[in-house]
Amino acid sequence: AAERSEAIMVEAGVGIVCSAGRGNRTVTVKALVEGGAAEKSGTVQVGHQIISVDNKDVTSSTLDEVASMLRGPVNSSVSLRLLETREIHMEMERSEELDDYGRASIGVEWKKGVSEHVVERSPAAGTGPAAPRKGDRLVKLDNLSTVELNDDDVRRLLEGSVGSTVRLSFARGVAHHSVVLTRMPLEH
Repeated sequence: AAERSEAIMVEAGVGIVCSAGRGNRTVTVKALVEGGAAEKSGTVQVGHQIISVDNKDVTSSTLDEVASMLRGPVNSSVSLRLLETREIHMEMERSEELDDYGRASIGVEWKKGVSEHVVERSPAAGTGPAAPRKGDRLVKLDNLSTVELNDDDVRRLLEGSVGSTVRLSFARGVAHHSVVLTRMPLEH
C-alpha cells in the first residue's frame, strides 16, 4: 500500500488585532494578543498604524487585505513598518478664504484620491505645533469621530460663518518603527 502524505498548513499570526478607519482603510493596531509575537517584540504598540507588510505599502489596503498578509505558515517571518501617531487637538477659526464651494474656510487643502481627510497643505493655518501639517489625518471634528462620517458630513461640519471656530483632532505621525515577527499558531 502506498503511503500518502499531506501537508497541512496550520494558520499562524503575529498576535495583532487590527481595526480600520474610514473606508475600511488606515489599518491600526487595536490590541495585542497576550504572549503573541507582537507583544513579545516590545516594539508594536496599540495605536500604531501599519504602513507596510513585507515591504509592500498597505496604506491603501483594506483591513481584510492587511489581516491576510499578517497570517501565514507557523514559524515564518513577516516584516512590518509601523507609524506611531499622536492625537493633536486644535481649535481653528474660519477665515474669509473661501473653500471650493464658496464657503468660509479653515485654510486647509485636503489630499485628493484618499478615503480619509488627510492634510495636503495648510498655508492659512500657521506653522506652530498645534497647526495642521501635511500628512495629518483628521480623526475628530467637533468631538465627532470621522470614521462614520462621509465627505458631505465633514464638509457640512467644516462650514460656518467667518470668525466662528471648529474643534479638530488630527492623528499625526511622529515616529516610524520596523520589526520582524515570527508567526505563531493561532488559537481558536
